[in-house]
Amino acid sequence: MGSSLIFAFMLGCGDIYRPVVTSVPPVQPSAQPTKYAIVTTCGNKTNVSAPTIDLICAGSTVPGSGSLVDFSGDSLAIRVNLGNGPRWIGLAANSNGSGGIVYNTNADGTITNFSVSTTVESHNVYSSTLLADADPGTMISTRNYLYVAQTGRGSVEVMKTANGATSPSGFLEIPLIDARNPSARQYPANLVGNASAQRIYAISYDDSQALPAESCPGSNSPGVATGIETTTNTPSSNLALGFCPVYGVMSNDNRRVFILNQDSGTVSVIDSQQNQIDTSQNLIHNQPNAPAGQISVGQGPVWAAIYNTGSILAVANSGSNTLTLINISEDVYGNDSPNFGQIIATVPVGSNPSSVSILQDGTRAYVANRGDGTVSVVSLTSNTVTKTIPLPQEPCTSGDPNVLCIVHPMSIAATVGTPTGKVYVVSPDTNMLTIIQTVDDTIDTSLPLTGNGIEVYLTGS
Repeated sequence: MGSSLIFAFMLGCGDIYRPVVTSVPPVQPSAQPTKYAIVTTCGNKTNVSAPTIDLICAGSTVPGSGSLVDFSGDSLAIRVNLGNGPRWIGLAANSNGSGGIVYNTNADGTITNFSVSTTVESHNVYSSTLLADADPGTMISTRNYLYVAQTGRGSVEVMKTANGATSPSGFLEIPLIDARNPSARQYPANLVGNASAQRIYAISYDDSQALPAESCPGSNSPGVATGIETTTNTPSSNLALGFCPVYGVMSNDNRRVFILNQDSGTVSVIDSQQNQIDTSQNLIHNQPNAPAGQISVGQGPVWAAIYNTGSILAVANSGSNTLTLINISEDVYGNDSPNFGQIIATVPVGSNPSSVSILQDGTRAYVANRGDGTVSVVSLTSNTVTKTIPLPQEPCTSGDPNVLCIVHPMSIAATVGTPTGKVYVVSPDTNMLTIIQTVDDTIDTSLPLTGNGIEVYLTGS
């Protein structure tokens, strides 16, 4: 009763109570991280059927292009001219991994580089000419040096990168030699390592063909991994691999290196802490039918990716149309765990898979299938293909715009993000960059490029 009288008294004092409405702004989606897709394209004479990235644009007579695509807006940030016949991309990342200096090799014997930035003024492109007949292939950037595989000389060129965006200068050539056959000329197929690694590895095989080799010469071509110390730039090991090694990856902790032997159908494992082939009892126990230090996979392994947190190696096998998922876990001391080398699953994918990329949230792997123009979405929980995404078809070479043909994707890169991650795909027979959103694994958009796609590379993860 008393509280009612007090309330009535307050209403009768002339001040009428009115509710106060405070506007609450709508909650916006979290900002997308600052990162870019880096895409190289061929100026002309694209070889659609080339077996490797090195050869897609080898016959080009005009400059290729490098494009930065903004992750947050699916828009072209910049486009720059590169050398004739762009090949592999490398990145000297900045401290947070969102940018840095982009390097790429060119069939004309040059290295070109430019800065990852949205400031137009910063997009000067610098060029460095390598040694005569270098025919540069893959590369890798560490904190202080750029290492370039010189397929025409059977060597690795070491270049200084301390000057940032200015042209790197070569100062040391490291010949590649297989101790089992010292007189055989080596074909450096790949360079493997991380920016912080104590050593990197140059993968090569005896080349019985005229350089550059169109593909692996065959099962009579054993491989070798040459360890190169990144502090002294001196060779420190000569490790025997399987037949025709073509690609490799290093674990995020720099402790293990995995080399794909295309003709052997195996993966060689290097203990990079000890700088020797990994012959632990755990690996031997889990791979009793494989050669020592190797893991048996499918036919024709050509590409691999690592899920760092989950310790999974994913290997795309072009000859058997499968993706092999392998346990590569270590114990607390950095030794092979009891499950190291176990095959988690062998997943059927599309025809002739050419590359694979893993979302680092551990949910999915995306496989580019060169043979049928699709992308396979592989769940890392169920180890099955949950979706097959046909890529947009393009007019056939007949010139009739009404006749469409499948494209043949060569390079794929996936990254997490909010509200959606994205997957980028390029094919040498189209000038379109296809972007897939991971929220529902559908094609989000396609962006036109200048020239046909060679490789796509991501800043950040």
